[in-house]
Amino acid sequence: MDLSKYNHNHHHHHHHNHNHRVESEVKTHVTYKNGTVLIKLEDNNGNPPELTILHEKEMHFIIVSNDLEKYYHLHPEEQQQGSYAVNQPLNDGTYQAFIDIVPKNKAYQITPNALQIGTNETSKVKLEEDNWTKEHNGKTVTLSSVDAIVGEEVSLTFDTHGEKPDPYLGALGHVIIVDEDVKQHIHVHPASEDTTTFNAHFSKPGMYKIWAEFKFGDNVNVYPFILKVKK
Repeated sequence: MDLSKYNHNHHHHHHHNHNHRVESEVKTHVTYKNGTVLIKLEDNNGNPPELTILHEKEMHFIIVSNDLEKYYHLHPEEQQQGSYAVNQPLNDGTYQAFIDIVPKNKAYQITPNALQIGTNETSKVKLEEDNWTKEHNGKTVTLSSVDAIVGEEVSLTFDTHGEKPDPYLGALGHVIIVDEDVKQHIHVHPASEDTTTFNAHFSKPGMYKIWAEFKFGDNVNVYPFILKVKK
């Protein structure tokens, strides 16, 4: 986990309607070598796109294993125009990398970049709903019962059991959602800067894995939950 120092400016960004897929004008390329992940961005003319700051960073880089067991939320640094790198040793297996960026004046759609490390391939799995309370480093978080329906705004409310999280990436938490097939990265936005409620939209029914990140002191704790989204 990248725990570099954060400054707590508040940035809010609203993405376009998630149900209308746009033709992405930015190509992404992800490679891995000796514990470092390299990301290359270029527009349709081969030029590096300029990025907008989103939740205090130019790039949020999510890597998940095909079985959704391993999860990394990283913030690669620009090495030269259009090229970014971040140190993150990965075990052999198959991963999908999602590059969450907001290029200036260019349409962009997040799509998974397959990343195969070594020769052992990781199979995708069927997710099953599990419990709604998770504990990590002595801090407990409960996801309130939710009726998630396609096309409707789904409010995800996390109860931190009386312990208020510290600001993290411009909010009181950060939530990432990926579908069971590891193809969709769902945008989630905090309802406000000082709440642990987040709003999500789902365009397809099915099973999804949620990673909720909350910062307590110096630790960013990650809490995984499984959600079923109905038609």
